[in-house]
Amino acid sequence: MQGCLKFLAGIMVVLFAITAVLALFLTNFFAVVADREVIKESLSNLDSLVVEAVPAIVAQMLEEQARERGLAPIDLDEEILQESMETLLPPGWIEAQTDAAVDTVYDMLETGNLDNATLEIDTTPLLDRFRGQPGLEIVGNIVNSLPPCTQPTNPAELLGPDVTIPACLPPELPAGQVTQEVHTRLVQALDSNPQLTGELGVVRVPLFSPEQQAQNTELVQAREQLLRWQRAFSLAQNWGWLLWLLPAGTLLLIALLAVRSWSELGYWWGWPLLGTAVLVLFLTFAFPAITRYLLRQAPPDYSLVEVTVRQTGMRLVTAVTDTWQNRVNIQAAVMFVFGLLFVMLGFLSRGRIRD
Repeated sequence: MQGCLKFLAGIMVVLFAITAVLALFLTNFFAVVADREVIKESLSNLDSLVVEAVPAIVAQMLEEQARERGLAPIDLDEEILQESMETLLPPGWIEAQTDAAVDTVYDMLETGNLDNATLEIDTTPLLDRFRGQPGLEIVGNIVNSLPPCTQPTNPAELLGPDVTIPACLPPELPAGQVTQEVHTRLVQALDSNPQLTGELGVVRVPLFSPEQQAQNTELVQAREQLLRWQRAFSLAQNWGWLLWLLPAGTLLLIALLAVRSWSELGYWWGWPLLGTAVLVLFLTFAFPAITRYLLRQAPPDYSLVEVTVRQTGMRLVTAVTDTWQNRVNIQAAVMFVFGLLFVMLGFLSRGRIRD
């Protein structure tokens, strides 16, 4: 009978290891994902990513435009444009807008109120700089990279009512004059936009308004998916701690089935705690490495926008996995210490019984 009870206790030891690993991994994952500050911190250096990506995207757009019109390739100095972008972007502006976007998403997940969800973007600091010298420098960099027009061009048609960057630069017009005219027209277009001029430059973008959903079936599907995430998010936040009842219950069953003394308690609880802690420490080093390896496996023909999004996703995943790994390792270390104490209790109690 006692052998059968110990066999059942051995099964409980295996179940304890499985349930303890799951509880450690999942509860900490829920805690990290629910912490909006971790997400904000992972996105805090988007300024450099935008400065690097925007010039390349602009160069690609201008190159495609020149190719479609049969013009010579555009020689855009991306390094100079990057310097202009650094001057144009107000310090901390992208980080502030990113934090606001993260808060909007988490507010939706915490409240479930998607119909009134609105993303607010304060464009005033950026527009003020674009109206001034930084904006003029960016336009000048683009205009100076335009190929010369190969056919006579009417300046009125070149800079017509549509506010766009010209496809080529007429030899008879100074580049500075074209730059000034394009910049003026762009500023006028921005100042005449009611979304930008109203409410002190704060643009409010409804995310799931009824009007938008009526016109876009994909938006309705995205809303339903977000609602499913919201329910899972709420469930994890409110009831995730219940996962710890499973390993706690197996420890209690081990004690009821096999423990008849302090020495046996030390062994039957100490070794499972030690073994599970070592297993957790091993897995926490393996899982993040595997995750990052899989994220790096991507087709080489990504567009620049997709590469930028992918790099942002990599930073986000890295921040989440690093924070998760630190939390799990600390708790595994605590488990290891408790396991060691129980094993020592078993040895000491056994020695006293022999005496």
